[in-house]
Amino acid sequence: MGTQPPIDVRDMAIVHRTFREGYTEAARLVRAAAEPSRARVEFLADHVDFSIKMLHIHHEGEDELLYPKLIERLPEQAPMTEDVEHEHQLIVTALDAAAAKCAAWRDTPSGDTATDLATSLDALNAELQRHLDDEENKIVPLAATSLTQDEWDEIGEHAVAKIPAKQRPIAFGMTLDPLDADERAYMKRTLPAPVRLLYPLLIERPWKKYAATLRNGA
Repeated sequence: MGTQPPIDVRDMAIVHRTFREGYTEAARLVRAAAEPSRARVEFLADHVDFSIKMLHIHHEGEDELLYPKLIERLPEQAPMTEDVEHEHQLIVTALDAAAAKCAAWRDTPSGDTATDLATSLDALNAELQRHLDDEENKIVPLAATSLTQDEWDEIGEHAVAKIPAKQRPIAFGMTLDPLDADERAYMKRTLPAPVRLLYPLLIERPWKKYAATLRNGA
């Protein structure tokens, strides 16, 4: 292992972009809601909670399906690999803090609780950016020559399986939203043929409705 032709690992950076931009947007929207309605608070709080859940699922897949294989197959790289993996624990702490602040804002919406939530999302984002840089620069290149394509694809399949079916259109819409046309076509290849055929109805329409509420208010 480690000497095979590189597999296609482009999707990792694409998925990471969802997280790189998502928490920044969420913090901005919470700050912008000066006197939000109860419906707006509930919608944004649900969005933050879902974004937190998405990252938990992403990291669970890596912890189960990526890092153990790299440590076993590339023991000379194990210390560095373990260091990056351990960054997940720092992210969990930041995620838990954001989740607690989100619950407080949901229960008692105010300028103070909104500021606390937005600040916690900023802190999460700062911690996360460093980790994603490490993962893309140090871990993904190792995976590209140490895993099979099926093993790599299993990480994404794990994430899809963990997301409730009714939330998958939103998750996929969030992922595709910041991409250009070529990147979107690349990511759509992972969809089952019937879903690709009905993409405008099954994914694009619900995502556009969700995004309009997210960004334009409720």
